[in-house]
Amino acid sequence: MFKQHFFTLSNGNKIPAPSTIGTGSIYFKSNEEDYNPSLTQFLERSLKELKGVIHIDGADCYKTYPETGDALKKNFKEGWKKREEIWYTDKFDSKGGRSPSPKAHINKALEKLDLEYVDLYLIHHPHVEKSLNLDIVDVWNEFIELQKEGKVKNIGVSNFSVKDIENLVEKTGVKPVVNQIEWNPFLFNQSPGIYKYCQENDILIEAYGPLSPLVNYLKGTDTSSEGAAFKSYLDELAKKYGVTNTVVLLAYTISMNVLPVTTSTKFERIQDAQNFVNDHPDLKLTKEEVERITQLGLKHDASRRYKSWTDHYTEYESQSQKI
Repeated sequence: MFKQHFFTLSNGNKIPAPSTIGTGSIYFKSNEEDYNPSLTQFLERSLKELKGVIHIDGADCYKTYPETGDALKKNFKEGWKKREEIWYTDKFDSKGGRSPSPKAHINKALEKLDLEYVDLYLIHHPHVEKSLNLDIVDVWNEFIELQKEGKVKNIGVSNFSVKDIENLVEKTGVKPVVNQIEWNPFLFNQSPGIYKYCQENDILIEAYGPLSPLVNYLKGTDTSSEGAAFKSYLDELAKKYGVTNTVVLLAYTISMNVLPVTTSTKFERIQDAQNFVNDHPDLKLTKEEVERITQLGLKHDASRRYKSWTDHYTEYESQSQKI
C-alpha cells in the first residue's frame, strides 16, 4: 500500500520524503550550457513513473536549470503530474556569488524553470561573497520579502551552524524552516550541536549524503572495523524486514526526524528507495534498533564527503560524533 511520508514544517506546510531527486554533484557541469540529456531523461521518467509527490532538489551552482526546465515543461505538456505534486527546492549561491542577489537569482530561475514559484528556497552557505555587497542578514531579508511576494513558499538555509541561525533569528525575528546539511550516522553534527539545536527549535534537517556510510563501505574507502560492524547490523535488519540495507538506513534517517535527500544516476535506485519506504508505511524500526544504529555510528570517526564545501567546520571534528 502506497502511503507517502511527509514532514510537517514549523509553518504547517508539508514536505515529502524520501522521494527526493538531487540534481547536484553527481550531475556536475562546469557550465550551464553543457547540456546533459541523461539528467533530462531521468527527471522526465521520474515525473512520469514515480508515485506521489516528488521532490526535486536544485541550486544555482548545480547549473542544471536547462535540463530541469525541459523536464518540467514536458511534464506539464503530457499531464504526468500537477504542480502541487512537485516540490521544487532551489538554493542561492551566496558563497560563489553567481547571482547578484536572491531576488535576481530567483527571478531568472523561475523563468528558466517556467514556474511561478519554488516550494523551498535555501541560502546555500553562511558565507557571502564580498563582491555581492550584501551581508547574510541582507540576504535573509530578501528571502523574507520573496516569501511575502509568493515567489517562494518556504525559506530556509543550508550548511548553517547554530551561531549562523541564531544570528538570522536575532536580526530579523524569522526562523528558517529547514537547514540542509551533510548528515548521517558517521557525521551526526556537521557543526557543533546542530542536530540537537534544530530538533529543539523545530527546524527540519534535510540530510545530504544520508547513505554515505554504505556508499563508502561498498566503494572500499571505509575499511574500518567500525564501518564493518555498522554495515553488518544494517544487513541484519534488512534481512529481518525483507528490504535492502539502503532502505533500513533511510528508515533510520526518517526515524531520527531527518529528511533524506538522495540522488542517483540510476532511476531504479530512486524508485526502490521511494517505493520500499512508502509502500511499507508500517516499516518502523524499533526504538532499540534506532538507538543501536546511532551508537554504532557514533563509534565511527567523523566522515565528511564534502570537505571543500564546509572546510570551516573541520576544526570541530572532535565534536561531530557526539549527541
